[in-house]
Amino acid sequence: MKIGIGASTDVQATAERCEQLGVERVFISCASLPGYKENGYPDAGCLREFKGKLEDNGLEVPSATYWFAKWPPRPWRDGSTNPDILLTRDRRCIDAMLRMIEILGEVGITSVLHYVDIGKPLNPDEEEACWEGLIDIYRELMPVAEANGIGIGNHSLHRLLQDGVRERAVAGGVRIGDYGSYMTEGWGGPFLVGTWKELRRLINTVLSPSNGVTLCTGMDIPGGDVPALVVEFADKIHFCQLRDHSDRWPAGREGPLGEGRVNLPAIITALRDVNYQGILNPEHLGQPRYPGENLEAKAVAYVKSLLASLENK
Repeated sequence: MKIGIGASTDVQATAERCEQLGVERVFISCASLPGYKENGYPDAGCLREFKGKLEDNGLEVPSATYWFAKWPPRPWRDGSTNPDILLTRDRRCIDAMLRMIEILGEVGITSVLHYVDIGKPLNPDEEEACWEGLIDIYRELMPVAEANGIGIGNHSLHRLLQDGVRERAVAGGVRIGDYGSYMTEGWGGPFLVGTWKELRRLINTVLSPSNGVTLCTGMDIPGGDVPALVVEFADKIHFCQLRDHSDRWPAGREGPLGEGRVNLPAIITALRDVNYQGILNPEHLGQPRYPGENLEAKAVAYVKSLLASLENK
């Protein structure tokens, strides 16, 4: 496993940033490339050219990111996607997702970070029907993902509350047990796949080597035991994001790696023990505390220190 960061659309700036940080791997945001906004997937030629230029600069590009069902857009609450695509089995959306997977395979991408950002329906009686739709879609996606050698790292929507919303929630007596039902403006939740429990249901229902998870240490936010989840998901981990926070939901705030409650040394050790070979992406590092503080550089240095300590064990 190696540290990886997101590539900007400026190849030279990305290469310089990686050199400064001492990072050799990057992942591409498909949503930032031509074609995605119009079609729901990037132009294959543009993606191939962009990936090639990054590789010409000495960078490995094994992974990409994309959003579930972001095309076509539908009115819904900010922060999550309208679940009606699951009830209607929207063909345009499904076909766009299938083409996305084919394009990734064509250009040699082997894993994709996939945010399953669908909100729970307003009518609780429709929730199980939404799950049936999600499972039907995944049963169609997985054979194509397998044929193209793509591991899909599904990301549950474990999310901290933003400033202002957090304080109101805590003052109002909201507790961690409310994560799956809390609704307020500016939040986005509740989410259909909001915790590790729903991820477990998704990958255990649609069995495929391609159907896996993004092991995000934010799984701790709604109460997950992340080192144990590394062991549980093991070879189903197709991407990894490292983040830290001060407390669990709803009171938690994001912050620099190694300064919060997440047991990152134990998680890195567990990833080593299950032979995870993918990207480790530091993210959600909080705000600089003084002018010029480079939280990304500090995060990379911290993760490198954890990896170095493993080599000595």
